[in-house]
Amino acid sequence: MRLRKCLRGLVVVLALLVSAPAFAHEDHDKASAARTQVATGPNAGMAAAPGPIGTVEDMDHGARMAGAAPAPMPRRLYRWFGAMHPAAVHFPIALFLVAAVLEIAALTLGRPVLTQGTRVIIALAALSAVVAVMLGWFAMGLPGKDDATHAYHRWLGTSIAALGLLSWWAKEHWVRNPGRGRELVYIALLTITAAAVVLNGLLGGMLTHGLRHLML
Repeated sequence: MRLRKCLRGLVVVLALLVSAPAFAHEDHDKASAARTQVATGPNAGMAAAPGPIGTVEDMDHGARMAGAAPAPMPRRLYRWFGAMHPAAVHFPIALFLVAAVLEIAALTLGRPVLTQGTRVIIALAALSAVVAVMLGWFAMGLPGKDDATHAYHRWLGTSIAALGLLSWWAKEHWVRNPGRGRELVYIALLTITAAAVVLNGLLGGMLTHGLRHLML
């Protein structure tokens, strides 16, 4: 019975994921059409000069949808799920990096005791990464109309969820059946995952704060 309930819940989540992007892109198309009409209208010359490429208004989904007309409750609910993505991503980012630091410290200092907590940390990081990716798809909608930064962020984030699950599996496999080869596989997967997390965090910062947010 528990398995059936889990499968039913998974089907509901997948249905939401499939339908939400369609609503999101419909709203984006309407907002884009409104901006185009304003830009080409008779008062286009009186409009304010466009800002630099990569501003928050250009990159952030929430800013682009702020002026949209009120939407039905299901569509607003999808947007709400998408709005949770920036908060949710902080959990897997922190957990993956903490796990990587502890594993590196254990190897370099020769203190295996430091890795005792990483088994739980990796599990939580992998699960929270899956949730963050799901919310990210709610926020970004279907692929196909993304610019380069959005596309890289989308697919790298999705890859991180897969890498996180593989890292969790490798950790469990190594703990239950210790061996040098299994340890190397786990360390390699965790290293790749942590590097991808850092890179995708930079891309997420570009989308949220603009392309120049790290410039001095």
